[in-house]
Amino acid sequence: MHHAIQKFLPNAVIIALGIAATVVAAGYGVVGDDGRMGPGFLPAAAGSLMAVFAAMNAVTSGRKRSATLESVVEDRIPGIDHDEASQDLAAESDDRDIYGRTQRQRDKMLWTVLGIIFATVLLVPLLGFMLAFAVMLVVVAVVVERRKILPSLAVSAVTLAATYAVFVLFLRVPLPQGILGI
Repeated sequence: MHHAIQKFLPNAVIIALGIAATVVAAGYGVVGDDGRMGPGFLPAAAGSLMAVFAAMNAVTSGRKRSATLESVVEDRIPGIDHDEASQDLAAESDDRDIYGRTQRQRDKMLWTVLGIIFATVLLVPLLGFMLAFAVMLVVVAVVVERRKILPSLAVSAVTLAATYAVFVLFLRVPLPQGILGI
């Protein structure tokens, strides 16, 4: 039971954040007066998708492991104690992802990213959205994903340029500049 709660908790936090983002974004206006996308459209869509995908992950994460164990155990091989084999398989299978990370490592990474996002939100009034977002991207890439600094800076620069183009130039959404005016 404790393991199930531990697996569901990060998803529950993401679901709550997604719903909160959707509600707050709706306050900015999802559709503008002229029928075009409003400033809250993209954050509302992102928040909604975040909540939906986290809910889907919460529902399916428990099924994947048990379905895999059942399919392996169902393939009966003569001369093998299948009850013992299924217990060994369950002990060895610690739910690693394609990168070899355990559920515990993925949960730690998720909590770290959530902390970084919280810190970013706190930095926006001081640094402005663009600079705080750039710092967040580099910190996530270097600290969480353990990427090299130069490629991380390059990806951050490209992402900032795209973000500026979409929000400021295309959607004409004023982004918070912060005390520094950036």
